[in-house]
Amino acid sequence: MAPRIRASRTTESRRDRGINSYRCRVCRGIHPLRTCHHFLRLSPEKRLRAVLINKYCGNCLAHQHSGQDCRSGGLCRVCGKNHHTLLHIPSSRRPVRSASGASSPSTAPHVKRRPRRPARSASAASSPSTSAHADRRPRLPVSRPVAGPPAPSVDSFLQHRSLILLPTALVVLDTGSKNFETAALIDPCTPVSCIDDSLASAFKLPTTCVGDEKVCTAVIRAKMGDFQLETMLKVEPRVRIRTPIRQLSDSVRARFGDLRLADEQFHRPATISLILGADVYPKVIQPGFLAREDGLPVAQSTVFGWIVSGACTQP
Repeated sequence: MAPRIRASRTTESRRDRGINSYRCRVCRGIHPLRTCHHFLRLSPEKRLRAVLINKYCGNCLAHQHSGQDCRSGGLCRVCGKNHHTLLHIPSSRRPVRSASGASSPSTAPHVKRRPRRPARSASAASSPSTSAHADRRPRLPVSRPVAGPPAPSVDSFLQHRSLILLPTALVVLDTGSKNFETAALIDPCTPVSCIDDSLASAFKLPTTCVGDEKVCTAVIRAKMGDFQLETMLKVEPRVRIRTPIRQLSDSVRARFGDLRLADEQFHRPATISLILGADVYPKVIQPGFLAREDGLPVAQSTVFGWIVSGACTQP
């Protein structure tokens, strides 16, 4: 009797694993994502967001692995890039019209033409001795630039009398397997949040290709408190912002010592490779603004603490 009960439990556990493996994370139904009617009714942009947030593979739409570990050799049937066809975002460019007036689809293969070689003149072709004589001409010495001190940048010139502080915060980036502490720039003038490609690779963030661009998701947490935000990040080839360009005195830092600062070392130069842009700005900003005195930067309250920014003219 005992073996039958054990076999029944084994069958039920296998059935449960099978059901959970096909549990759709978008509508909670029992089917693969590629056949979900709710998912198929979404726009390509919303499909991509659903795939990233629900941790699906951007290549084959499975959820047991990420796009970097996918062994599927399938490519997009529209553009041939490394993402699923359902995640293809159409180009906003108008279709190219042929000579007959019919519009050709933007998915037509692009054939590169070989550059034409410049035609040789008749005189050059008929007189090879001329070219040989030209080769015997003495070559002039090539002048090389003399190495010297680097020219001052525009930023350092404009900040000769005052230093500009950009609002930064130390955040915890949760990749799902590990937590990393890094500095982030709070910038409402950046349309979408982004991260440097090298930093995303160092944190091993799973990325999805959308045409020639890459995106990834991560959970942004505050160092203190329960705040967390699941964010889509655009992977940029170079996001390296230096702020401030010179170190401020400790006396300036002491003027904000009574605040719970989002970045305790805001007065020291650092390179920022993560930007929280306008897409998440309303979720991280809080009521509270402090202008201490003339010559000092201002402070703004956020979920990460108080961020300090602006011009500083005090030594």
